[in-house]
Amino acid sequence: MSSRRDGDEARGSGGTVVSGEPAALREERRDGVTWLETGGDGWRAAFSTRLGGVSNAPFRSLNLSLAVGDHLADVLENRRRLAAGLGYRAPWLVVAEQVHGVRVRRVGPHERGAGAGDQSEALPATDGLWTTEPCLPLSVSVADCVPVVLSARGTEERRAVATLHAGWRGMIAGILGQGVRLVGGVGPVTTAVIGPSIGPCCFAVGEEVGERFEALWPGSYRDGRVDLWQAAARQLEAAGVDAARIRRSGLCTVCDQRFFSHRREHGRTGRQMAVAWLEPGGLSDCGDGGGTGPREHRTPLGDRDRSRKEAGAP
Repeated sequence: MSSRRDGDEARGSGGTVVSGEPAALREERRDGVTWLETGGDGWRAAFSTRLGGVSNAPFRSLNLSLAVGDHLADVLENRRRLAAGLGYRAPWLVVAEQVHGVRVRRVGPHERGAGAGDQSEALPATDGLWTTEPCLPLSVSVADCVPVVLSARGTEERRAVATLHAGWRGMIAGILGQGVRLVGGVGPVTTAVIGPSIGPCCFAVGEEVGERFEALWPGSYRDGRVDLWQAAARQLEAAGVDAARIRRSGLCTVCDQRFFSHRREHGRTGRQMAVAWLEPGGLSDCGDGGGTGPREHRTPLGDRDRSRKEAGAP
């Protein structure tokens, strides 16, 4: 069980710290599966990439969604691989239907495994999940939309985590503020992580949509493009999250070939996931074993991105 506190550098398992900001992101790899990981005192979260799975094109290779037309067996194997790398139980994963709305649902033991093996059992009409229950992995699936993870801590060791799916409609409707208000009943938000998603470089929109963003968050719409990262951070701040507690990945899913992108691949593609859970107390953990090798040391994201740009990669 980790003893680090929110705001500490989150080193561990051979990973490389990307940032010294609260809940630093680091890239990890195990058995070929690659993800970005973060966490703090009593909670962990990860943002998957498309690397290390078994799905074939156009879902190659770590597609984690059962709602895009991929083979069931392939998606379940991909989910098992990610869970084995991260150390949670794949059959306990909680999945939301996601309809670009603002419903954020509290989940507990009765919802454990909802949608983990059958999309028809995903929690209906839900775009956010939060819990105070240890070892309950919450997920949202994305391929350009903004995944956000929240952690909150109250008195007497009370903790909560949330995963939120914010497309442009949900962003405008206020799903991030709704998530902050719900976990805020446990305690203040200690960390908010804005995961990989379409960046301000690539989110070209029509004037009507752009003007709606500009009315809510002046400066978020420029030259025909919307900055969802800025909009997300400002909505979180307006809901009461300290700006110093907000962490942006700064990775654009359209530009970065490590991620699925609905826009880049014209709608026919897989989904990555944001997964978050609370760790139990004591010496126990949330896993059931799995995986065949140790995590591998990876190049820091910042250095890797610079190298890719120097090589002319998108």
